[in-house]
Amino acid sequence: MKCVVRISARAGLPAIALMFFHGAALRGVHSPRVVSEHVPDTFSLADYRNYPAWRNLQGQELALAAWKAFVSRETGVAHFQPIREGPDPIDWEFRMIRDPIKMLNTYGHGFCGAFGPTTAGLFEGLGFKQARAAQIPACNHNVTEVWYDGAWHYFDTDLRGVIFRRDGKTIASIEEVREQPDLWTNPSRKVEPFFPDDPPDLQVYARTFKEQPAGYRYRWFMGGSTMDYRLRKGESLTRWWRPQGGRWSHQEEDAETDFFRRLILKPPYGAKSNHPNFSVWTHGNGLFEYAPVLKKGSGDFADGVFDARNVELIDNGLTLAKDGEGEAVFEVLSPYVIVPLVGDLDDRGDDREASVVTFTSQGKVRVSISLDFGRSFREVEAVNEGGITTLDLTRYLRERYQYLVKFTLTGKRGDLALNSLAIRTWVQVAPISLPRLMKGVNHLEYKTRDQRGIASTPWMQIPNMGDKEEMSRYWVRPPGDYHPARKTQRLKGEMELAFHAPPGREIRWASLGGFFQSYQNEDAPKTANEIWYAEGDSTAWKRVHRAAIPTWHSHWHYAYDTDVVLERPAATIRVRYVGNPGVNGVRVNLHSVAPAETGDNSVVVTHCYRMNGREGDRKFTFDGPSRYTIDCPSEPEDLYIKLEVPSDSGRSAGAGR
Repeated sequence: MKCVVRISARAGLPAIALMFFHGAALRGVHSPRVVSEHVPDTFSLADYRNYPAWRNLQGQELALAAWKAFVSRETGVAHFQPIREGPDPIDWEFRMIRDPIKMLNTYGHGFCGAFGPTTAGLFEGLGFKQARAAQIPACNHNVTEVWYDGAWHYFDTDLRGVIFRRDGKTIASIEEVREQPDLWTNPSRKVEPFFPDDPPDLQVYARTFKEQPAGYRYRWFMGGSTMDYRLRKGESLTRWWRPQGGRWSHQEEDAETDFFRRLILKPPYGAKSNHPNFSVWTHGNGLFEYAPVLKKGSGDFADGVFDARNVELIDNGLTLAKDGEGEAVFEVLSPYVIVPLVGDLDDRGDDREASVVTFTSQGKVRVSISLDFGRSFREVEAVNEGGITTLDLTRYLRERYQYLVKFTLTGKRGDLALNSLAIRTWVQVAPISLPRLMKGVNHLEYKTRDQRGIASTPWMQIPNMGDKEEMSRYWVRPPGDYHPARKTQRLKGEMELAFHAPPGREIRWASLGGFFQSYQNEDAPKTANEIWYAEGDSTAWKRVHRAAIPTWHSHWHYAYDTDVVLERPAATIRVRYVGNPGVNGVRVNLHSVAPAETGDNSVVVTHCYRMNGREGDRKFTFDGPSRYTIDCPSEPEDLYIKLEVPSDSGRSAGAGR
């Protein structure tokens, strides 16, 4: 197997300022990724829009080209059970994931109730001014309409089809297919992939669409999430196109019916489409491995520690700088959902290995974790009085993307030490997002930084508005009219929340959003929910959302998310939500920077694939964004891609397999 590699550095990159943390220079690698010419870039919807195949298209040409990729067998989503995240007690509206970025990058599967609104979010992300989900009552089905060329046009992601008018050129609207049911069997309608070809099935859809009018839903999709993260010295991320031993975001509801239980148990064990011809993939996995060298002279600790107090590095580890108490906090942060090795489908208690912390210590070290971005910590299992300790944190990490782990040392300087640390965290990955290789010369690009070109780190915070105790950790003051049991109108009037940047960092931009109650149909314009924000302790509030609900909206609920760029970096942002008629959920994603961080670390990129029956890999080292090519004389099978920031000591962060 022969592979020819060419690498070229990109010029004109923006500079990054110099930063010192506890006296040492930091060099993070922010949002490292590899993009292939063969698949759309799913890092952001702006990047998706910029895919060369449809970069210069508009109107129907753009909508159809991008949508066909979104439902294709190699780059598209497939049908499976609903995706749920978080502890909110309102399952259908507030736990169901209808987020284009998560659908494209993490899950790659869903059902019609997610596909309809998610596709609307995709279309709006592509630049279309209006898109909406549509509920078809008689067949309990959800689809999408997008507005262009002065009319609505119907796209069905779940059934993978569009229907053309009789001219065979223009995609019809839902109302047109209701009024003209013969369009379902119009010979000129066919687009690949398409609806089931069985004529009786098409007749059923023609009849059920006509039975009752569709119900239209404004902004039933979520936003705010990004694929940003930071790789530290001594850390790697390996992502596989295929499942790695039964690791996925499983929920008990997924196995409630015999059909889906049998489907999950069918090899490979785990989530997969109930229509095998819809996708060549099931689900993929990723593994973060973090193993900093805790030794005097190594820069790993300064580069990777989240926060620290009264500790210092010595030859055999991390110890107290002065007698008393000291602590070091590390963050686990993933753009992909953290998942366990799933055991019994009906019992989460035997799930394991979602995130495993292993450390060696001299003397007893207390360990605690935070699941609310440092607002509170809870102690985990008792640890050994020195020696090796292994903590499996799976039971704390249901549908999570982030947590903090704190090591506390109490006693005399030199008596206690954290000698070594390793954290292995498994995640679920949608294979459609990974940079594929194909036969011939493959043009690839290594990129860094967020969608604004900033070396930022995200903090996506979604406090549970169904839990008063959790919400109280965010309030500046208790709101006057908040009742978590009032499920469709939890907040009436104003609520002010405070969100803080991580220690030593400042907020540069943020996404502000949430779930809101709305009036419907002719009363929809009366909806007057609002979002405001203020930087730091400023009294200058800025409004970023006041509801403008169209009269076609016929649902009690909508979502809204928008980005704000701060005039100057701030340690805190205060957000005011106004419920009129109501606020039911909060989403805030802070993107923060270290004030004087140096340029990116070098990253080792490894492509591993099988070609002509033999497995091999190719490694490249990049000091910054670069373009490169891989020439594969035969058709390769992608196995995994690994991104690794070597330790200061030169020791690898892990084998990645």
